[in-house]
Amino acid sequence: MSLNGGSATSARRAWPRPRPLLVLLLVLAVTGLVSATSGPQGAMLIGQFPRQNSSHALKTRDSSSSSSSVSSSSNTNTTIIPYAFDSSLGNNFTEESCPQFFNSFLASESFIQCYPFSFFLQTSESFFQIVKQGAFKLSSTMDMICAVNSTQCQTIMNNYAAQLLSSSICARDYQLENPIVTQAYNAFTSYGMLYSAGCLQSSSGSYCYVDSITNSTNPGDSYLYYLPLDVSLPGGSRPSCSSCSQNIMSIFLNYAGNASLAISQTYLTAVQQINVFCGPNFASTAVTVMKASTTSSVSFATATANVRDAAIVAGGAASFAYLLGLL
Repeated sequence: MSLNGGSATSARRAWPRPRPLLVLLLVLAVTGLVSATSGPQGAMLIGQFPRQNSSHALKTRDSSSSSSSVSSSSNTNTTIIPYAFDSSLGNNFTEESCPQFFNSFLASESFIQCYPFSFFLQTSESFFQIVKQGAFKLSSTMDMICAVNSTQCQTIMNNYAAQLLSSSICARDYQLENPIVTQAYNAFTSYGMLYSAGCLQSSSGSYCYVDSITNSTNPGDSYLYYLPLDVSLPGGSRPSCSSCSQNIMSIFLNYAGNASLAISQTYLTAVQQINVFCGPNFASTAVTVMKASTTSSVSFATATANVRDAAIVAGGAASFAYLLGLL
């Protein structure tokens, strides 16, 4: 089956979807947690609350036996290796073949050794634990993530995305918008753009992603990395007008015209919000979204963006400041 994926044409199950306000409150809570455990750290947006009693979380690998270059702890000879979906998947699946597929690819060395940043952002408690350890540990993990053969890994992710959409595997759950399945599909299909965005470095040589996490005064930069995962920029958030932010949005622009990708649903509204503060030409609005063909129809739509009324965005910013005061 094509990676473009079909739209759900049958009755959809009422799966819970993340709400911007809840996502915002979650990020603010994590900001406080990271600051308390690692000094002046920033916010990390995760798709769900940290999970306990994980069967894979905090797995370690002896650095002397690993070919990957990962910085070791100053006190031990081990490094935390992040894993995707490192908690129980639950049993909320329609097809028995779907969780079997998840267990299969999650156990595959070819998948594990790609260290997929696109999966770690939303589905990995072990990655969250690394973030809490601070910039040095996180930078070491990013070194590992960025050292892989991304072209080879992209092929692996594309193959898994195609399998997920197979009628004999997870197609039914995907059509019903099972959140676990849609998270996996978005992570598979956004691997390349999030590899590029995650491995982007600032002029000082630090990872832009690490800088966004350790920026305790403005969590807005960290929100950008979730746009390809179908998480919209929260209203009132204000990413910095930095070269990192601009380059990240330029990467996303290259994919935003593909309607089979979640970034096509989140890019333009994020640009509208960013450009209010950073100027009308900071991030490009020149996106033509071409809807992929499905079994029912083929359609084309041209999406253009107009900058929102500054007063509306300013009102959102005021609400954000109010929430900060409450917390």
